[in-house]
Amino acid sequence: MSDDAVQRISDGRAWDEFCDRLKEAGHQVLDAAPDDPFDRAEGIRYVSRLARSFLRNATETVQPGRVALGHAESPKIGLDNPDYVYCGASLDSNATYTLRGEFADAHMIGFGTFSGGLGTPKGLLRDGYLESHALKREADGSFEITLSQVETAGNWLPMGPETNALQARQTLLQRARQRQAPMELERLGGAEAPPPLDPARFSKALDRAGRVVNATVSQFLNWTASFEAHRHEIRPIDPKLLAVAQGDPNTSYNYSYWELAEDEAFVIDLDPPECEYWNLQIGNHWLESLDYMNFQTHVNQETAVADADGHVRIVVARRDPGVPNWLDTAGHARGGLALRWVGAKEIPEPRTQVVALSSLA
Repeated sequence: MSDDAVQRISDGRAWDEFCDRLKEAGHQVLDAAPDDPFDRAEGIRYVSRLARSFLRNATETVQPGRVALGHAESPKIGLDNPDYVYCGASLDSNATYTLRGEFADAHMIGFGTFSGGLGTPKGLLRDGYLESHALKREADGSFEITLSQVETAGNWLPMGPETNALQARQTLLQRARQRQAPMELERLGGAEAPPPLDPARFSKALDRAGRVVNATVSQFLNWTASFEAHRHEIRPIDPKLLAVAQGDPNTSYNYSYWELAEDEAFVIDLDPPECEYWNLQIGNHWLESLDYMNFQTHVNQETAVADADGHVRIVVARRDPGVPNWLDTAGHARGGLALRWVGAKEIPEPRTQVVALSSLA
């Protein structure tokens, strides 16, 4: 064991430094917050959500031999997609795994192996990616995927020498009433029983959790600042921002920022191209998705109302203007916006404007 790490947990320094980092993260948020008690309170809640999630991930390190991949509680970061059910598991880069599942009501599923992590010096790096349309399935629709460093026949999801996580994103176009895909991950050869708590390892995990919370706050405050620089315009994300938060390589990510008075509306006109999937969502200033189960805060290719020519007009407003494709800001006066195109051969340019709410009647 590391004598210094053991001493730091024993005398309380590791805990004090963890708390100091949370305090610093909270003040980062308050320093960047709009002058609005609602947004400021959401910012502190955002930090607390990050702390809960990263602390759990850093301190609960058991890797079971078999785990069901259901919807995992995950923090709302970087405009998490309301249409995606996010699930995943920790991986040992030297092990081999089998992932089994079926599609249920999922429109599509993306499987990725990753190293690093959000808020770490090198960021979250994608080591391998497999799309559901490339999967070989059984007659009953079920599938199996091998996760390993060495290529195998059949469905193979590559791992690298530093791979530490599996992430799966399944798309439900009408999430409130659809059934997510059941999946199970098995480590071949099983897993050993977890050892007792190692004081040195726990000390380092606590240190890592504090640093990651602080760095994640800083990283995504930069995202918000980047989007605010082109309010009410939708542009492709700056590649430098995406380089340390890699996701689906087939997705075109486009973002904006909106701020509206009670009598204003943000109008977005789209001509969706042929693609596997698209959606447009709004979130809060901290780039958290809004309460999409109780408010209409996004539309996709199935839920959006289009005209006879396929044109879609989306209206963001703080109260109902009585038109199709209204996105309810759920009590928010400002926030981020994300537009995703998946598998599109050409990327159209959205047309945007802010108008008086009364002009839409």
